[in-house]
Amino acid sequence: KVEGELQKICDTILGLLDSNLIVKASSGESKVFYQKMKADYYRYIAEFTKDEKKTNAANSAEAAYADAASVAEKDLAVTHPIRLGLALNY
Repeated sequence: KVEGELQKICDTILGLLDSNLIVKASSGESKVFYQKMKADYYRYIAEFTKDEKKTNAANSAEAAYADAASVAEKDLAVTHPIRLGLALNY
């Protein structure tokens, strides 16, 4: 039951990120922040799921972290707090 509730919450947040926040982000800082957030939520899903769902969530997290890292390298200083947070999670 708890896993179902967690999945629903994560799916809602991921839907908001994909449909609104990431596509409307205008600055590099906000793009990195939202991509990192997306990756973090996929990582959370990977922590409580099993088998194929776990693999898919982990792959999605990896892709989102990679997207965030490519924008961060281009748009954020190496000392920027969001870039540092991304480096710690990626």
